[in-house]
Amino acid sequence: MIEKKISIKSLQNPLVKHLIRLRKSRKYREENHSALLTERKIIQEVASSTRPKTVLATHEELLIPADHAYLVSEEILKKITALPAPEGVVAEFPLPKPASLKGKQWILALDQLSDPGNLGTLLRTALALGWEGVFLLPTCVDPFNEKALRASRGTVFRLPMRQGTWEELQTLSQENQLSPYVADIEGEKIENSPQEKKVVLLLSNEAHGLSPEAKKWGKRVTIPMPGEMESLNVAVAGGILMHQLRPIHA
Repeated sequence: MIEKKISIKSLQNPLVKHLIRLRKSRKYREENHSALLTERKIIQEVASSTRPKTVLATHEELLIPADHAYLVSEEILKKITALPAPEGVVAEFPLPKPASLKGKQWILALDQLSDPGNLGTLLRTALALGWEGVFLLPTCVDPFNEKALRASRGTVFRLPMRQGTWEELQTLSQENQLSPYVADIEGEKIENSPQEKKVVLLLSNEAHGLSPEAKKWGKRVTIPMPGEMESLNVAVAGGILMHQLRPIHA
């Protein structure tokens, strides 16, 4: 059911300013427990399992069931999204509740990732390859950042995820009886590692290298590269390692 539709005509409307702040500010997203989605297909996919708080659209046929629905001009959507050609609809969704990850056997842990595109790509790849959850350490970029949301294609609303400290990751790993692996260019070739049934894979920012905590975390593994490149983008390397550690039949 779509609630009563109201037209918004002013760029200075408080709701317009609210949605812009959701797009721009991590602190504001956390305070309001909301995130802004700006791509039509992702909005539709997320809305299949999570009801939006607010939907704004340029045409009535683009509106979807939400707590509040508004018709707006394209000019307003351009202001909200900062896109030259918005897709005719935006939606505010409640942030998913943090998952405990207890009992999960395939967990991706991320440390010091500052590029939202890389983070979003890794989340999308993890879901595609059957990894069961993601643990974000405090130094990671916000997964609800607009670029991360775009790269993940809304995966953050479907993949169990939590944020926490190194101590909490250690406790979770021990309770779930996970074998810890760390991606490291100087590590052992991944194909030489035994096939495990329960794994936590830690990926770090390739530009900064491993943090002191990551260096003590687990078995270091790398991808052999017979070609001329010395290293891979963390999103590419992470995808290969996730596939190698958890084959499709696992």
